[in-house]
Amino acid sequence: MKQATVVRFLAIKLLFGLQFVGVLFFAPTALAQPQRPSDIPVEAFAALPGFSNAAISPDGKHISYFVELDGQREVLIQALDGSSAFRVPPPKEANFSAYRWANNDVILFQSSMTLQRRVFRVKTQETRWFSLDLNIKEFTWLRKPKRHARESVSQTERIIDMLPDDPEHILLELDMNLDGKAEVYQTNVKSGRRAIRKGASRGIQNWYTDNQSEVRLGNGYEGSKFITKFKGSDGKWVDLKKVDWAKKFTIEGFSNKPNTLYVSGYSPYGTEGLYELDINTGKIADTIFVHGTVDLDYAFENTTTGRIEGAVYTDDFTRIKYVDKVKKRIQAGIDKAMPNSVNTILSHVEALDWYFVLVESDRNSGDYFIYDRPKGQLNYVNSIRRNIDPELMASVQSVDIPTRDEKEIPGYMIIPHGKEAKSLPTIVMPHGGPFGVRDSAEWDFWAQFYASRGYLVLKPNFRGSGGYGPAFKVAGYNQWGGLMQDDVTDATKWLIENGHSDPDRICIVGSSYGGYAALMGVIKEPSLYKCAISVNGVANLVRLKSGDKSNAIGGRSWTKRMGLTGVDDKQVSPYHRAADVSAPVLLMSSVDDARVPWKMSRDMHKRLKKLKKDSTFVKIEDGTHHMVTAQSRLTMLKATEKFLAKHIGD
Repeated sequence: MKQATVVRFLAIKLLFGLQFVGVLFFAPTALAQPQRPSDIPVEAFAALPGFSNAAISPDGKHISYFVELDGQREVLIQALDGSSAFRVPPPKEANFSAYRWANNDVILFQSSMTLQRRVFRVKTQETRWFSLDLNIKEFTWLRKPKRHARESVSQTERIIDMLPDDPEHILLELDMNLDGKAEVYQTNVKSGRRAIRKGASRGIQNWYTDNQSEVRLGNGYEGSKFITKFKGSDGKWVDLKKVDWAKKFTIEGFSNKPNTLYVSGYSPYGTEGLYELDINTGKIADTIFVHGTVDLDYAFENTTTGRIEGAVYTDDFTRIKYVDKVKKRIQAGIDKAMPNSVNTILSHVEALDWYFVLVESDRNSGDYFIYDRPKGQLNYVNSIRRNIDPELMASVQSVDIPTRDEKEIPGYMIIPHGKEAKSLPTIVMPHGGPFGVRDSAEWDFWAQFYASRGYLVLKPNFRGSGGYGPAFKVAGYNQWGGLMQDDVTDATKWLIENGHSDPDRICIVGSSYGGYAALMGVIKEPSLYKCAISVNGVANLVRLKSGDKSNAIGGRSWTKRMGLTGVDDKQVSPYHRAADVSAPVLLMSSVDDARVPWKMSRDMHKRLKKLKKDSTFVKIEDGTHHMVTAQSRLTMLKATEKFLAKHIGD
């Protein structure tokens, strides 16, 4: 999707072993592209995006972005005038998960890592925030908590306020004693020096500020109970369970208006909307967003000021409805200029009145543009994946699927390029989560890879999925192996009944909960699927629940929604039902997975082999639960491509 408004393309020529590199500016030229989707190498799909999560410095002089170098995600910081670039690799044995500009001289980096510490029986996923002073090219950790004899939680750090009126400081949330009670510190972004702004409170792991950067809200788990505390205009903290309006609404953020909050709650359509609420009266003062079929995802915050500027929601694509009148007009103008794409304003460079925009579609993972408002120009910057031609990608069709109880579930068919959805070899791909998560029509490397190899892919949003109203999500609670699985089964049968799929060539594939659903599919439906693939999947429900209860804050709460009502967990646990597996199985797991222990899949494989079942096991050496490295994705795609070709290929 290259627009007529292309002005210039930014490219980096990297010199091995050096951090400072030259920059070349040149007009974009057509790259040699494969003529057929099947000619695109698997490495192109497995590769991490070559230019993603881009951001512009407050003064508009630099651009930063994630790039894949040597198989891992790094950050490049580049002068927009082409004078220099600086390469920032992640800390050893860690991955960058996010970053943001603190000011023109300092960038803040969040890294994540999987650790095995002596105080825990399981691996933990932890985060760290560092600052990088661009003038001296040095990192500072913001900031190391104390070790404590009663250490009970893994270490996470979270920026809760960028303090827009004080660019030298941020508010950083730390659990200094690692005891499940977080504090808030005003922290210098260069030195890491800190002063406490809010002390710990029992059961609070997350703090939030208002538009004046005052800590006004906290929530978290105390045992199995989720609690929320709120500081009123009188300065007193109250438990929101004792406040009438809080029984109907959830706080999403603070308004500029005195004594007014942004809250989410039921709309007349049974979906969740965004509203302004008057604290004094407990009544809705204004409706910000409601939709007839989908929920509010979350309130959109300006990354610099922290102020809420709109509502984020997902119909087939994720979109933003702005509160700000200027951004509303600019969004409308960009949408008019690019009518066949989803266009998202990422940030505003106030110094130059530029707007940074991401342009996406079902066939394009994204292009970046700068809207130069004073000049009225929309300038192309770069593409997230330049080595994959959107014209060869599969189209995504939204579908409504009838279920056995005369309801409907939404889903998406990814239809191979140049083919009709008729009698195709098919992959049914239930998502992970399962609760509150959903699939959309947005470009997905995994599904698009399979489609490039000629497979029809179906992503069903079974009940339990998020985004379609609270009732739809709650319907999946305690329905592991029950209603949620039945919805996936009904979606598969719908494909067959409508002639989309070849009934003799259907495989069920998934990751995390989706891996669980894949295994249960060949247990509960012995004649429906020809094979199953589970990647970092929940093979042993009994073991997962036990681990979550004892090793995770809030685990005793959410595990109450796992399993199947009225049925012993072993009856809906693939490991315990291994004798009923009816088709060949491929099990894959990452050794650094901190969510689902990798040995769960290994043990499932051993059990299947002992039972003389057709099972293949592949250990992935890195990538975490979410497959964040190129090598982990490549291992997964190559192994699954081979397995699928054997069982449902031509």
